[in-house]
Amino acid sequence: MLFLWMLIAIPLIVSGQTQDPSKNQKKPAFTVEVYGSGAPVYMIPGLASSGDVWQGTVERLKDRYECHVFTLAGFAGKEPISRTPYLKTMRKELMDYIDAHGSGIVMGHSLGGFLSLWIAIANDSLVEKSIIVDSYPFLAALRQPGATEETVQFSRERMIQQMTQMDSVQFRRQQKNTLSTMISDEQNIQKALKWSMMSDRATIVNAMGGLMQTDLRDEISKIQTPTYIMVAGNISMNGQRLYSTKQVQQLAQEQYKNLSEKTISVAEDAKHFIMMDDPQWFYQTLEQYLDE
Repeated sequence: MLFLWMLIAIPLIVSGQTQDPSKNQKKPAFTVEVYGSGAPVYMIPGLASSGDVWQGTVERLKDRYECHVFTLAGFAGKEPISRTPYLKTMRKELMDYIDAHGSGIVMGHSLGGFLSLWIAIANDSLVEKSIIVDSYPFLAALRQPGATEETVQFSRERMIQQMTQMDSVQFRRQQKNTLSTMISDEQNIQKALKWSMMSDRATIVNAMGGLMQTDLRDEISKIQTPTYIMVAGNISMNGQRLYSTKQVQQLAQEQYKNLSEKTISVAEDAKHFIMMDDPQWFYQTLEQYLDE
């Protein structure tokens, strides 16, 4: 179902960072923890996700980079924000933060990857390099190639209605089923489930609705900065892969065809949370790109 597919941005949550941050800021739109020193790397997690999803990445980079790790409002137990639309508010506040702290590498996973693209579209002078982890400029078109912002309106409204009407037991069951398509390890599924249930459901609905109905495929032509795109090769439903590695590569190439300076790599065996499903591939690919 399109409804389940659209929940691809639900996070994998891991334990907290192993080192206390050197700085900790709380703003209405997000909290941010800063680790290490050096050139800034801005790390944006996905839907309902804590910034702790970047734990392993911070451990790999903090000796060379200043890692700014965000958790967005309303997610993973953080206080919701009343301002709407949610995604535009997040983009503005993130851009203001980056502008105040200096241009750098912007890295986002899932919903965070979408926001990273949107930031670069609005002002790519803030972004020296982008790293997009399993995110697409128009998520709806993955399963409906002819989809437009107008044609997904019905699916969007249906998703909002379904999620709003679920009781907590139904919501938990739905989350568990969806997470099993995105995470391989059962223990991590349970961790993700716990954090998803701690997130504000209205915020999830608003963010997901905005993601479903925002098409950046034409606008990414404005981005001039180098962009590295990692996509998950193991897109599964009911234990069966929906696409071959070649087909995943083709889907990504089609979605990103208007982005000029890009590299697309497929993590063949990883599900949505590449950094957890295949950390060796993820870190090797990431560090190779950063060292270029």
